[in-house]
Parts: sequence; C-alpha cells; structure tokens
Amino acid sequence: MMLPCYPVTLTGKAMETGGEEKEGDKLYTWETKYEKTWEDIREDADGLLTAEDEAEAYKLKRRKLFQHSSSVRLGMMRHMFVIVDSSQVMSDKDLKPNRLTCALKVLEDFVRVFFDQNPISQLGVISTKDGKAEKVLDLNGNPHVLSKTLCGNWSVSGELSLQNALSLAMNGLKHIPSHASREVLVVMGSLTSCDPGNIFTTIEVR
Repeated sequence: MMLPCYPVTLTGKAMETGGEEKEGDKLYTWETKYEKTWEDIREDADGLLTAEDEAEAYKLKRRKLFQHSSSVRLGMMRHMFVIVDSSQVMSDKDLKPNRLTCALKVLEDFVRVFFDQNPISQLGVISTKDGKAEKVLDLNGNPHVLSKTLCGNWSVSGELSLQNALSLAMNGLKHIPSHASREVLVVMGSLTSCDPGNIFTTIEVR
C-alpha cells in the first residue's frame, strides 16, 4: 500500500497537498530571502556612510531650513544688545580658566566678525547678576570700544535675571526706527533665572 507523501519545510512542518503552507506555519527570519541592505548605503557630502532613507531625510531637512532662512532678511543697519550672564555659576571651571572668561573671549571674536559684515551697525552690552541687570555699554558703533569693554574687569555674583536683562534691552531698542533691525543675543551658563514676574510676557514679540 502506498502512503501519501507531503512536502516538508525547513522547519520540519508538513504541508498540505498542493504545496501551500498550513495557516499559522510561518518561516523564521533566517529562512526568508535575505535583503541586500548594503545597496541602501550611500556616501554623503562629508564622505560619511549613511543609509539612503536617512540621506533623503537629511536633504529634506536641509531644504526646509534653507527655505525658512531665505525668508528672513536683516537690514543693513543692525542694532543688537548682548546680554552676558555674570552670575556666580559663570565662575565654574569646566571651561578653562572659567566660563565667563571663555564667553568674553568668544564675544571679542564675535564683535570683530559682526562689524566686518555690518560696518554701519551698533552693539551694546548688558550684564546681569544678583537678580538685576546693568547696561555696561550703550549701543555703540566702535568695535575698539566694545573690545575694550569686554576685556575689562568683570565680576560674578548671585543669580542672573533674564527678565530684567530683556526688559533693559527692549527699552534701549524701542526707539530704533523700523527700517533697522533690533536684536538681542543672550550668552548664559545658568540653568535658572531669578525674575520678578512672568518672563513669557516679556519675551512676546512687540
């Protein structure tokens, strides 16, 4: 007597006549066809290897960023206040010799580049510590005066007040004509701010 013969999969499970696998009998991952994942690897503009889908996502992100930045236009006359955190935390030595010295050194380079690119613009400096804000230098178009101010004797104490510093900067910029841009740059190392009120009402666009 002849016994029926059924095809057997690699897992050892019998299949019905007709070659179809019984319902619920699925192949393991290593039994399926392999995917040529190396074909999705591409070299980006920096010479680094990246997956093709990641490269496309990066290109899309760059394209959106470029479209957004191209819609922002700065006037030839820029008026900017630089707020410097002079609180006690700026004496930390995680950056040598300390945070404040490093920040002021970077700002010196920033001033030079700023006036190279914007020769008819103005910069001012505001310091904040002990929960208060003080105007160290009013809006000025002389980079040498600004550099001298940044190289001066700075001290640290207490906590910064971002709200008071922003209010002081806005008061100094509110009389600037509309054809010139008004900007505020904040350089801070503190994680908290000691403010007299709700800072979110201060940072609203006016």
